[in-house]
Amino acid sequence: MSAKSTKLAIPLAALLAIALGGTAAYVLGVPPFEERGDIGAESVCESLGNPAEAARALERVLPDAPEYSFDDTVSGGSVAQGDSDYTADCFVSGNGKILLSARTELVPVGSPGGTPEDWASEALDGSSPEEDETFAAGSKGVVSADRAAVLVPCAGPGKVPGGSYSLSVVVDGKGAAGEDGSGVRQGLTDLAVGAARFSHEKAGCDLPSELPG
Repeated sequence: MSAKSTKLAIPLAALLAIALGGTAAYVLGVPPFEERGDIGAESVCESLGNPAEAARALERVLPDAPEYSFDDTVSGGSVAQGDSDYTADCFVSGNGKILLSARTELVPVGSPGGTPEDWASEALDGSSPEEDETFAAGSKGVVSADRAAVLVPCAGPGKVPGGSYSLSVVVDGKGAAGEDGSGVRQGLTDLAVGAARFSHEKAGCDLPSELPG
């Protein structure tokens, strides 16, 4: 082999070794490629409902991050005691930012602009109507590409000052980038239903939830 061809072969071999090494690193999950953090049932927010089901749904929705943290707050009294200040908030963070939030609160029924359709439009934050889907849950269940919301009957007249109340549950995927589109929507839907079921019991609601299952 000529001196010229020998000099060319060495750099090519080096490049091939680097490429193979990079592929092996990716397959084995070693730096610089980050592994996806575990989402254990013992770590997820209590307010998301059944922990195992919530963990599976989060796996579908959340983007990759080396680790995830959960911040859960449930406050307010029971409607059985005449309280209307019940709220539940779950925040899931990773890569230094909030990746998902779930907000549950009591809302009065029949207030101006308070139809289920008006509520759905606000809950989905003005997403494109042709991309929204409905699902059977509570008074109204809606899901978009990165949000899901459920409106659930809670307190009838006479239980809480101000009339009847529903629970509004909104899960915001913050531009969810987990599985494919249908997988993300299903995950968001499952999270919203799970959170609604938890709060319907926790808030002491006396009306049937009309939730599936």
